[in-house]
Parts: sequence; structure tokens; C-alpha cells
Amino acid sequence: MIQIVDNYNLLNVDIKTTKKDREDYLKNNRYCCLSSSKTLKELSISLQDYIEKSSDNTFFSFFKDEGKKELKNEDDLIISIKKDSQDNYLAQTGNYVGKFFWDGLEVDIKSRFSNKFLERMLNFTNDIYLDDVSVSGEDTKELDISRFIIYYMFVQNLEKAFLLGLPKAYKSINYHDMKVKGKIDINRFIKNDIPFKGKISSTSREQKEIIEIIDVLYKAVKIIDNSSFSTKNISHIKTHLKQNRSNKYVSNETINKAIKSKALQNPIFSPYKKVLEYAKYIINGSDIKQKENASQETYGFLVNVAELFEIYVTKLLAKEFPDWGVSSPKIELYNTPSMFYQRKIIPDIVMIKDKEVMVFDTKYKRMLFRGRDKFGSGDVDRNDFFQINTYMSYYQNHKNNYNVKVGGLLYPFEKEFNKNICYSENWFDNSNTKFIIDGIDLSGDIENQDDTKFSEILKRESSFINRVKGLINQT
Repeated sequence: MIQIVDNYNLLNVDIKTTKKDREDYLKNNRYCCLSSSKTLKELSISLQDYIEKSSDNTFFSFFKDEGKKELKNEDDLIISIKKDSQDNYLAQTGNYVGKFFWDGLEVDIKSRFSNKFLERMLNFTNDIYLDDVSVSGEDTKELDISRFIIYYMFVQNLEKAFLLGLPKAYKSINYHDMKVKGKIDINRFIKNDIPFKGKISSTSREQKEIIEIIDVLYKAVKIIDNSSFSTKNISHIKTHLKQNRSNKYVSNETINKAIKSKALQNPIFSPYKKVLEYAKYIINGSDIKQKENASQETYGFLVNVAELFEIYVTKLLAKEFPDWGVSSPKIELYNTPSMFYQRKIIPDIVMIKDKEVMVFDTKYKRMLFRGRDKFGSGDVDRNDFFQINTYMSYYQNHKNNYNVKVGGLLYPFEKEFNKNICYSENWFDNSNTKFIIDGIDLSGDIENQDDTKFSEILKRESSFINRVKGLINQT
């Protein structure tokens, strides 16, 4: 078994120490791989390899735009393990977290940050900006990180959607009573009520909750209940689902019927589309987990945390700067039929107010402010650097429409932020535009809990927002 964290870069996997030493190192450092020399092997797995390997491999993306999802994930590295000349194993991982099996080798990739920061990002993804909202419970550290994310999204979205009740559709309900409900059912009346015995067969069109949706939701909730994840926030919903479920087996056909229900076309019930999507992942993920003791060679469940970080930063900026338009536009380059090299570029975050523009790309990568001289290429990836400059140049070349005020890369920091080495006063000798490295400072202890669950993270967010406000106010 290999236990590792995302964005783990070529650190030795020690297979010579005792099991207890390795477990202690993992516990204290959060950056260690555990394995035995019998199972460890050289490998290189990209997202495409993972998806093509087996239909049992599940990948969850936060992006709804298929074009953006494909662009952001193409050829992305999941994990690479290589042997050096001294028979030491070197590991490298990308932006994916979760657990999967690969040709008999179990790989468990966790987040390098705490679950608290994950919860904060997930809240923003669900458009919940309160300072103390948490649905996870206290004993989720051992839960697979990918399942933690899906469970969190499901419970929070179900709680919001249920405020307006469960989806309903009109159904014909048959009655045989002393009173007519709806209209008399002539066929049943002739067959059952002549001679008249005091009761009348009738049929009424009534709105009823959709049983397939109830069954799918209840199945997902029961799976979560069997984990360490808390469902106390939706205990009233569990009670209702339990009382109204059908007790039938929840098959793929049941799930598809629930997801394709016409009732979800009603705007009131449209939030359940997302809830049922998460339920599908939970149920399918549970079916995969049940194969763990079988001889299955490959199965797993992965989540791209880089997507989550991008959505979190985008919504944080949109929330704090309501006067600015915040988007991620698709820009067509050389878009004429004769140009075979036409391309789309998609900046992560473009903020526009009147003609003023700020252009950012989020990068869920390690940032310790290491330069290229002493540490190879350094912490700023060469491709990322040229990419953001391309985005800025596009807007700068449309001077009649835009004035580029700021551009740069936004990271989650693991070292205390230092403005002096991150902010350039000019961009390509243009003193009217600044180039920056910035983001959310996650160095030190972010687990301190004062009045609210996310009190320390709130301070780091506030510092970032204040720096952006300072950039806007500069002339």
C-alpha cells in the first residue's frame, strides 16, 4: 500500500525502516509513502490511463462545462513512482486525491491540507458563505478523502434542496370509498360496485413524491451512515425518506429513472439534479468498495482538488467584489476556417469593471517561494508563467476595450506570504500593470478554533482580499 498526499514531488519512499517507523513518520509529517518492497513498483499513471484502465474507475469533476473539464484534466499526472540508481523509490503526484487499486497495488492519495480547509472550499462551491457551517462531524480523518468530499457535497445540497420538499409529479390514484375523489372510474365501478354496496370506485389526479427519487436518496444516506461521516444535520430528512421508501433494490435503472424524472424540469426541484448526481457517485462508489476483498485488479474513486480550489477562489472574489464581473471566459484565437492552429484559451478568473481588468490563474500546487536558481525550475512552473502572461497580453492588445490593471498566479501557500518577493511593480516594463504571485496563506496552524469553525482561515482570506483591494485602489 502507498499512502501519499497531492503535489508530492520526488521524495524518497523509504522501504527499509520498520512499519512502526513509517507510520510514525506519516503521522508526524503527512508527506510519507508507506509500502513494502514486495508490492512497490515503478509506474506512471495519468488521468487518461486511470479512466481507460477500467470501467470501475470513477473520476469526479466539479466543472459542469465539458470543454473546460477536458482542457483542465487532459494528460494530468495522478502518480509516478521511479527507481533511482541506488534503488530508492521516488514519488510524484498531481492534483488528484482519493483511493484506487492498480494491478494489485493500493494507492491512497490524501490532501496535503486539513479537512477544515476542504470544508471551507466545499461550502463556497455550494454557495454557502456562513462562517461556521459544517456537516462532516468530528471523526472523518480516516475516511477516504474523495468520499469525504462527495459525502459533504451530498449532505449539504440535500439539506438545501429539501427546504422546498421532495420532487412531486401528478399520478392517478385509485380510491374505493363512500365518497367520490376526483371522478368515477366507470370500468371499475361496473366491475366492482354493481350491485351497489355503499362504496364507489373513483380516480383522482394528485401530486405525489417520486418513489425512485426517495429510494435513491435513502440508499445514499444509508451508505453515509455506515461511515464515520455525520448525517445529524439531515436527521429529519432521513426520517421522512425512511417512512416513504419502497424497500425495492436500488439498481442502475432506478437511479436513471430518478435522474431523468420530468419533475426535475420544474425550477423549484432543479437543485435535486445535483443531489441525485452525488447520490449516484455515492452508490456506485459503495458498490466499488464492496469489491475490496475480491480479486479485482483495478477500481477507485478520484477527485480533482485543483478544480475545487479554482471555484473557491472565484466565488470568494465574486462575493467580496460585487461591483466587478467575475468570470472564466472562453477566448477563441485565430478563429477562421483557414487557420488549422486555431485554439481556445480559458483564463481561470477575469475580473472586469468598466475598462479595468484583472486576470488570474489559480494553481493548486506547492508554493514555498523557491526560485529557479537553487531549486531547479522553482515553484512557479514555466508553462504556468507563460500561460498567464499570454492571457494578460490578449487583454492588453485590446487597449480600446480593456486596461489591464493586474495579472498573476494564485496559490494556496505553505509558507508565510512575503509581498516583497511576490509583487512586481511593473509588467514587461509597463508600470501601469502589475504582475503578482498571491493567494490564500495556509502556512502554520489553521486548526485554531475561536468563535467559529473557520476563524483562522477567515483571517487568511481577509488578508488576501485586502491585498487585492490595495491593488485596485492604486493608481
